[in-house]
Amino acid sequence: MRFLAAAVIAILMSGEGAAACPLNDTLKLCVLNGQNLAALHSGINRGDWTVDTPSPLVSPISQPRTGRELYTMSSGLKFALYYQEYRSLFSATCELDYFGALAADRSEDLRCSSAEFEAFEAGLSAASVGSVTTERKESGTAYLIEGQNTWMKVVVVGKRNDVLNSWVETSVLTRR
Repeated sequence: MRFLAAAVIAILMSGEGAAACPLNDTLKLCVLNGQNLAALHSGINRGDWTVDTPSPLVSPISQPRTGRELYTMSSGLKFALYYQEYRSLFSATCELDYFGALAADRSEDLRCSSAEFEAFEAGLSAASVGSVTTERKESGTAYLIEGQNTWMKVVVVGKRNDVLNSWVETSVLTRR
């Protein structure tokens, strides 16, 4: 399953025309690794992304453990992650720093080719932890991924080739 997701990411990275389509980073950071802090922090160790200040390790008995981290991808795009970790539930929102991209005059980087958008959708199916339901509206597309212990809502705002924003809301029952 991870091999197929890696292949989809490779396709996204070789997309035509877009310098940093945010869908690749959304899939890699928020969907594939956004289900727990250990996976996110292992991406730092692998050099996949950097984090401004990782959340400090806190006693596991204090509930809930909450935090905010700002990740910078190799593309230069930034994503904010807000999380709450309870004894048996991990909840996170991972979102593109859209205003940061605009302030850095990188709005052209938010353009995605049709191939990149299709590869993103294929990556959601390949990397998901369950079934994927898609709902398309004029303002964007929402994906609901339902697994045995994981639920994700992935939202891509904007037209197919002109992404305005993206974010992922994740809930995971950890059952410790």
